[in-house]
Amino acid sequence: MKDNNVIEEIKMNGHAKYDEYGKDIVCAGISSALVTSVNACLLFDKDSIFYEEGNSFYLKNLKRDDITNKLLENLVSILKSIESDYKENIKIREE
Repeated sequence: MKDNNVIEEIKMNGHAKYDEYGKDIVCAGISSALVTSVNACLLFDKDSIFYEEGNSFYLKNLKRDDITNKLLENLVSILKSIESDYKENIKIREE
């Protein structure tokens, strides 16, 4: 969800179903991008984001600063790139 070109929230759920669990390259790519982005945000400012993970993933941009937003924009860009190659396995909705 965006507000004034700032990413406020990111939600993810489901499984890509490209392959079985543990062998799914789409899920692996998404997970890798997500973990890298979360870690980068926290490295710059441990209070920049809030996130919860489990069966689904939820991230809230707390600081809405330039660095955090650019890192989250980069995450969305990576996810869109994966979506363009694996349309049957990942769907991005922007609200």
